[in-house]
Amino acid sequence: MFPHCSKDARGCDLDHITPYAQGGKTTSWNLAPLCRFHHRVKTFSTWTYHRTSRTSRTSFEWTSPKGRVHPVDLTDVTDEHRRRTR
Repeated sequence: MFPHCSKDARGCDLDHITPYAQGGKTTSWNLAPLCRFHHRVKTFSTWTYHRTSRTSRTSFEWTSPKGRVHPVDLTDVTDEHRRRTR
């Protein structure tokens, strides 16, 4: 669910959106799939993200180290779209 990443969620790490060390609970609402590379980017750099909806598990906003915001909504992502973007 990192911007433009097409890795299938079944092969991803589950990342705490609010870090566990900062009180983030291990619940489905605080976990998101990140491929190993993007999980490390998020963990060891200043990239941040948050869920943008209290009712949708598929909408996020990522903020780059330079402050640029990247919206990600996985609602309309289909297998065909994933195949075309690889």
